[in-house]
Amino acid sequence: MLVLRRKVGESIVLAGVINISVLAVEGERVKIGISAPPDVTIVREELLRTNSGTDSAANTNNTSTPSTQPQPR
Repeated sequence: MLVLRRKVGESIVLAGVINISVLAVEGERVKIGISAPPDVTIVREELLRTNSGTDSAANTNNTSTPSTQPQPR
């Protein structure tokens, strides 16, 4: 695993097409933004664990839609 330190406003780029930006740090929580082509599926890890027994992540169509946005707690 590659571990990087980033400040608010800084980004990392994966494979030249996926941009991950640090938007805010609020206490122990970090808000990130992800920009990726439409063919790249983005799914929160906890959703993969939840759906592992019922639906596959590929079938849930969790791309850059509101379902991938952070949910209020």
